[in-house]
Amino acid sequence: MGDESGASAPRRGSDRARSVLVGLVVIALAVAALAFVSGQWGLGCSTTDEYTLAVAPALAPAVREALARADTGCAVFGVTAEEPGEVASRLGTGAGAPDLWIPEGGWWAQRAQDDAAGSVRTLSFPVATSPLVLAGAPGAVPVAPNWRSALAVSDLNLGNPLRAGTASAAIRAAFAETDGDTVAVGTVRSVLAVLAQREGARKAESPTGQVALDETTGDDVTVTTEQQAQLYRRTRERDLEVWIPANGTVMVDYPVVVTAPDPDRNARASRTGAALADALNSADARAILSREGFRDGVGHALPDVRGLGTVPVLESQDDSVVEEALRTWSLFALPVRTLIAVDVSESMRRPVDGTTPLGLVAQAAKAAADVFPDSVSAGLWMFASDIGVRGRDYVEIAPIRRFDTVAGGETQREIVTSLEERVPDSTGSGTALYDTVLEAYRTAQAGYDPRAVNSVIVVTDGANENPRGIGKDELLATLGELHDPARPVPVVTVGVTDDADGDALAEISAATGGSSYLASDIPELAQILVSALADRSRR
Repeated sequence: MGDESGASAPRRGSDRARSVLVGLVVIALAVAALAFVSGQWGLGCSTTDEYTLAVAPALAPAVREALARADTGCAVFGVTAEEPGEVASRLGTGAGAPDLWIPEGGWWAQRAQDDAAGSVRTLSFPVATSPLVLAGAPGAVPVAPNWRSALAVSDLNLGNPLRAGTASAAIRAAFAETDGDTVAVGTVRSVLAVLAQREGARKAESPTGQVALDETTGDDVTVTTEQQAQLYRRTRERDLEVWIPANGTVMVDYPVVVTAPDPDRNARASRTGAALADALNSADARAILSREGFRDGVGHALPDVRGLGTVPVLESQDDSVVEEALRTWSLFALPVRTLIAVDVSESMRRPVDGTTPLGLVAQAAKAAADVFPDSVSAGLWMFASDIGVRGRDYVEIAPIRRFDTVAGGETQREIVTSLEERVPDSTGSGTALYDTVLEAYRTAQAGYDPRAVNSVIVVTDGANENPRGIGKDELLATLGELHDPARPVPVVTVGVTDDADGDALAEISAATGGSSYLASDIPELAQILVSALADRSRR
């Protein structure tokens, strides 16, 4: 027994030694593997440079996988999946703008450049493409002769062309096939007006990608891409019928675009973007993109008899027509979101000919509000010297909410139009115009809604009477600094009675791209308030 126990001890020691050795080997292999993966970006680099990269949601997973295997020198990319309209909206001031961008549709780069704070340039041939298609349940997709007819399908799910690449691509396809025919162009515009009004009635953003296809039921037809349809068939237990008009379709492309607003950063991002494009055009990356259903940058048909094969491609001949159509779309589709600031100083409450200027505004406001649907969102401030807490010259009566929101047993429509009974008891005599305009502008800008026409409406009967506050020059200069062309918030000013400082009001509106009005009676003022609520001068 003693020999057996003595003999067994060394064997346990050997087992432990072997276990430790194996463990060390495993750790060493793991470290080596980790170094290899990290080395794809930084082998031989003392430091790595990090770049933000916004990618269309459909392409983002494939880009992440491809970059995990690619050699991009000393650059590391933080990839976020974002719709092109979301990225374009941030490029106006540059705040939160990515260094690089791969949008769904190369045309977004030109659109963004028009209002961008920095340089926006397309760096590369597309890293991928996918034809635009119509998809639905088998038998649900109608055989339309062209995209004009397709857009008129009653159960069409187009999406928001001010946000999504596929929706904007469908509009480009419809105009591309008109070839300048004025009658055909008019037909497209009429169809888009109907679709825009339908989009404007939505309470939430239109779904895109796989979510949009998930919600395609019954006779619904959804605008999507060949790639998204291929992915859906592969990952869902549902079949889709996919179709394009006989005259062709738009090829949705995915180029690399540099968007860093700082000039020096932009230059560095340009060099890195070129390396990124090379990495995404490598054989390994091409295999990943093809597996996920993307065509190459030229648009060659997918291998293995997948997809639609070779398709006729429609090219836009006049982008200005498309841009005009998108501006018109915003007139119909984008709901109103406004903050109304009403002067309730002593002069606004002083009786004149059996009423008061404030009473005049209240009657006109009720008449104007009756014209607008429940989709309008409005908030109400009142301003006068020392009306607010802590010496502020304005007070919030109601935050910005939809007209059909019920608060305290009243609809928002009722709250913002019943002005006289909302005036606080402790209201001063002076008009604190400039401070109120600035704070209202900041508030509206902070809550900016990209799906709406955002504005501030200021109604007053006087001039600024607040010696403790900012002056006109400081106000105009600050409004100029805050102005973001990609996130416009026009200040629409309305002067009531001849005592209003029309020149100052006009300057305030001009500084923000808004309009200025003067009125003296109820019918005129009601029409002016309708115009103020509908003001889309910066869209």
